[in-house]
Amino acid sequence: MKKLHSKTNGFTLIEIMVATSIFMIIMLMAMGALITTSDTAKKSQALRTAMDNVNFAMESMTRSLRTGTDYTCVTSSIGVSLPASASADCPLSTNGGGAIIFTPALHAPGSRDTAYMLVERPSVNGQVSTHVLQRCNPDCLDLVSSDIDIQSLKFFVNGSDVTDRMQPSVYIIMKGSVTVKGEMTPFAIQTMTSQRNLE
Repeated sequence: MKKLHSKTNGFTLIEIMVATSIFMIIMLMAMGALITTSDTAKKSQALRTAMDNVNFAMESMTRSLRTGTDYTCVTSSIGVSLPASASADCPLSTNGGGAIIFTPALHAPGSRDTAYMLVERPSVNGQVSTHVLQRCNPDCLDLVSSDIDIQSLKFFVNGSDVTDRMQPSVYIIMKGSVTVKGEMTPFAIQTMTSQRNLE
């Protein structure tokens, strides 16, 4: 009668080391892809938040102008004084205005006018200065966050004079850039609004 010997098959140390090395390489590649995807998603979310801020500022400005009256287009936003002296157009055939002054809806008698203008932010730590959209009535408030640089803001006003029998309208062009994690993304927005109330 033959005696049966039980044989135990297993992996050698070299096979285990090779398998572990291949597994670690695959895991490192997968983790790198996961981290890159997560970073891209965070950048995309931050950019979306900044652009929502720009869109909200434009919508707020448009809504206020739509219900306001007595538009005055000012060629330069430097030295804008409230209240406005008189209505003034900046038609499309010109370079437009750098600021607009108007009388907001539901203003108290004798209250000051409101202005939208582009203002230079003070530079911090030697960085290049940026520009911000402000609403002044009479105190000025920034309408966009610090990571948004509005490089150009133009107002084109038609029909501001009550004698011209035109419905007053404002065409706005805003250009700038959003900086998210050191990466700059340009944007350009334009809109048109007309005064809701008839002259």
